Amino acid sequence: MHHRSCGSASLALLQHSATTSQGCPCSTAASAALHTMRRAILLMLAQATALRPPASSLLANDVRDTAGDEAAWAARVESLAVLPRGFRCGTASLNFKPRELPDSEARMNLGVIALDAPTDLVAGVYTKNRLCGAPVTVGRDILAREKPHIQAILANNKVSNVRPGPGLGVSCAHTVADAAKEALSLEGDVIPASTGVIGWALPVDEMVAAASSLTLQEGSAHKVAEAMMTTDRYAKAARSELPNGASLVGLVKGAGMIEPNMGTMLCFLVTDAAMERSTMQACLERCVKGTLGSVGVDGDESTSDMCVLLSSGQVQEVSEDAFENALGDVLAQLAHHIVRNGEGTNHVLRVSVRGDRDEDSARALGRALVNGPLLKCAVAGDDPNVGRIVGKVGQLLGARGDPDLLDEGSPCVVKLGGETIFEGGFFRLDAAKEERLSNHMKAARLGTDVEGAPACPVHDRCVEIDIDLGGSRDVVSVVLGSDLTHGYVSENADYRS
Repeated sequence: MHHRSCGSASLALLQHSATTSQGCPCSTAASAALHTMRRAILLMLAQATALRPPASSLLANDVRDTAGDEAAWAARVESLAVLPRGFRCGTASLNFKPRELPDSEARMNLGVIALDAPTDLVAGVYTKNRLCGAPVTVGRDILAREKPHIQAILANNKVSNVRPGPGLGVSCAHTVADAAKEALSLEGDVIPASTGVIGWALPVDEMVAAASSLTLQEGSAHKVAEAMMTTDRYAKAARSELPNGASLVGLVKGAGMIEPNMGTMLCFLVTDAAMERSTMQACLERCVKGTLGSVGVDGDESTSDMCVLLSSGQVQEVSEDAFENALGDVLAQLAHHIVRNGEGTNHVLRVSVRGDRDEDSARALGRALVNGPLLKCAVAGDDPNVGRIVGKVGQLLGARGDPDLLDEGSPCVVKLGGETIFEGGFFRLDAAKEERLSNHMKAARLGTDVEGAPACPVHDRCVEIDIDLGGSRDVVSVVLGSDLTHGYVSENADYRS
């Protein structure tokens, strides 16, 4: 009960900080200042309590790491991606002609994270898409073993290895993984991971040749984070320090086809904290649901999503609470960066739903909002067309049999940027408020539509939407999404060219 109460109190304070400007003119600069106040409150709350926050509200925390230019961001990622004890990493690259487009040439990267010795301390979650990639099949089989013997993860970009033809998918994944295992003199199994074009076959001969050149180094895995990228604008990493000198580091790639139904995209987590395997799996599943499982860019569920957690087990006496707090923090940061780095993304939407009948219902409502194309387009244009928010809420409530929650006198309150836009069954709008709402959206712009804009997260602000259905204060879910821009359409119109 204390965990949930803490989360509710935190969100109440955040809501108060966002509403302090109501009734007064609010410029774009003032909107940005409110975001800064909100972040300060979050930091204060984090320092004031050691209780584990509810996983469903982990995304209420702002993204922590930003940068003014690409060089600063690259340096930050390099420091964030320093590996825990017992891990090393390496990369390689290759050119190939896709079997499906033999007149073109493509470039592929390989990235490997390896343990110094095999481990059975592994946890993972994979996509629920029935058209899953061969690496998903292989990874599930390895994790299903009572005593897995794992020593590395090997990732490639460009080709996702999803049903390329009879006898190709799984066997090709094994062939490339075995080549890396031999080249690196590993004793344990290698978990494969692939991302890129769906339906293409892996260029096995070229990949085996490139794998033979892999070498392992200690230090930062930032080059692996870069090697995983496809349409990502920048590499993404996060870390959290644990007791007794342990740490937990996460790398993720993902920019489009983001509607995870498990974990997300390709996400690799490594730690030196010793933890029971069953505890690792339970913590991962809880944290993924409220982080990587609560984001969306375009509503399309990937065939290759995976999130794998490995431990070298070199640091003892780390509590489960401390471990799960660190895991939730790292996953929340990575989830923020996935959306902030989404294809064509110029605004991040954060939808907080509270007072619903249960967390799953609240999450479904939040996801429906961030995936609504009309709302996404309005946000892209800094247009506070709030009917698109409340209309989508009404659509979901009606579909699930709760139509009276928007009736006159109902307890439902909807806010945008801390401003009440719907209450008691009616919209609450005026000219001055419309201007403040638009300024709130402008303050959250990432500037990705500006020529020469840096490929890095330049600030931590979001377009904030709050929905209170009037039920239990212990029920809350926070979901992240993105706007829908010309950049997204262009990216996906030209994806394979």
